[in-house]
Amino acid sequence: MKKLDLRVRYFQDSTPADEPCRETAFIRREFDMPLPIQETALILVDLWNVHFIETWIERAKQVTIDCIVPVIDAARNVGMTIIHGPSPPVAEQYPQLKRHKPPAPSTPPSWPPSEFRGRQGDYNIYRGPRNQPPGIGVHWDKLASQLSMSPAIEVRDEDYVIATGQQLQDLLEEKRILHLIYAGFATNWCVMGRDYGIRSMSRYGYNMIILRDATTGVEFPDTYENLFTTEITIREVEQQYGFSASNTDFFNAVENV
Repeated sequence: MKKLDLRVRYFQDSTPADEPCRETAFIRREFDMPLPIQETALILVDLWNVHFIETWIERAKQVTIDCIVPVIDAARNVGMTIIHGPSPPVAEQYPQLKRHKPPAPSTPPSWPPSEFRGRQGDYNIYRGPRNQPPGIGVHWDKLASQLSMSPAIEVRDEDYVIATGQQLQDLLEEKRILHLIYAGFATNWCVMGRDYGIRSMSRYGYNMIILRDATTGVEFPDTYENLFTTEITIREVEQQYGFSASNTDFFNAVENV
């Protein structure tokens, strides 16, 4: 079986037994991880063409062209499974979605009450951050109808497109895949938080790896210049969920297959 010998990095919140365990002593460590290609998939999260945050979509477009497209090409060259998770409404635009069972209907919980969950009536004051004034709709509503996959991304017939975490889990079980390499957007939002993202899929016990050059998060005014929110999210993966790898190390591993 062909293997990808990938250099990965992790951030261990511990120290050797003979050293005090203090936060200031935590370090990143690296090692070479053998990944059987048949058991490995590249998971591409929310590679969109538009977004209401102008600075972010400008950066994401550049990352897509410079960093993600070459990763996809390299993964194809070694026969790795390519899985697109572009969000439910975008996934509906691709015939590959029909390979999966549609999501099972869910029964709404009886608590909290439906009026509270919908922030209706007297509960309107408790609307979430995105629905408090001015809301994101002032920017997003005029773009929503244009939402699709980035034009830089080719979705081939042999690729897979999923809309939900359950569809991803079913596919991984069918193909006996154990190792998930993540790329896409936004690092701190959808890559982590989607039901096919790192937090949700880690509960099944998969080996999780994020390509730290092939992603970018949504930043804050005081983190924008150094992309520190992206950095902290990558550290979260390295400390709690799995590992990270650079594009350079990914390409080197592919060349050595």
